[in-house]
Amino acid sequence: MHKSRQILLLIGLSLILILSSCSPANNQLELAVPINSGNSVSDQNLENKDIPSVETNPEPEAIVNPTSLPTDIPNEPTQTAHPDWTATPDLRLLPHQWRSWPVVPEISEFSKKLYLSGIAMGNDPSNFSKIGDCQSQPEVFFGIYDTPGKFNLNANNQYLQITLDQYQGSFSRDSVAVANGMSVASEFSPLWAHNSACQGAETPMQCENRLHNPSIAIISLGTNWPSGALEAFENNLRKIVEYNIAEGVLPILTTKADFANEGDLINQTMAAIAYEFDIPLWNFWRTVQHLPNQGIDPVESGGSIYLVPAAWDIKSFSGLEILDLVWSTLNDQVPH
Repeated sequence: MHKSRQILLLIGLSLILILSSCSPANNQLELAVPINSGNSVSDQNLENKDIPSVETNPEPEAIVNPTSLPTDIPNEPTQTAHPDWTATPDLRLLPHQWRSWPVVPEISEFSKKLYLSGIAMGNDPSNFSKIGDCQSQPEVFFGIYDTPGKFNLNANNQYLQITLDQYQGSFSRDSVAVANGMSVASEFSPLWAHNSACQGAETPMQCENRLHNPSIAIISLGTNWPSGALEAFENNLRKIVEYNIAEGVLPILTTKADFANEGDLINQTMAAIAYEFDIPLWNFWRTVQHLPNQGIDPVESGGSIYLVPAAWDIKSFSGLEILDLVWSTLNDQVPH
């Protein structure tokens, strides 16, 4: 009886999330004009305003184990060198400065090691997965890159063709970890693993990783999260990152452009976790600040959530730049 009540409770919560989800009135979204941009979206000068910082767990101090003493101790003391040690400064911007973080981040040494260890574990360097809500579905994000005739790379962007070829098939994939109404908590519920190929108590991420075997996970979550529950958001997002790291999958966190549910604090929390784990933060928010209403549709029902078609194109192109950065940085180190 107790188990039945738990199941009914989970189903009820799922229905609530679905009813408040980010799906527009018209579920069959048409893509806007093909991408013909000749300029990278990674170099925009935008206003920076500080907002309160989010606490993160500090890195523990390293413990140095003493070495064994020498067996033969000299009678006369020897002169000891005293090098002038200087700690390597951490030049990264702090999480509360997330508005000034670059759109396309650098790939840290930790991220490089994680990615390559995942390849050694058997992760497929030709596959990436999306973890997100309705605005990560292929109709509005990335799907055009698996659709001939839907896009055009101009002379300045021909270098991206290698990346398009490398990840062909992942762009238009219906990820099990993407769903209308998905949140950071839903990713841990088997009730959200809708694919018939999912097994037993698999969560959406577990099922997606088993079916697609990605080397990279692009994580775009935060819209479907209630205000006033920032700590729970942070805890769940941290678990998502930890799960992917344990699987050898490089997680790439994505700031959101919408204004819903403490959007600034959600983005700062993403920056804090990216900073804590030293993983990439794709600052998508910056790429649409020049658009009217910052790229958010002011008319679509649901309020300040949905991207306009121009923002879809920018998001897809900017995401392609992120993938190109990872592949071009690490390609030579991947076994062929």
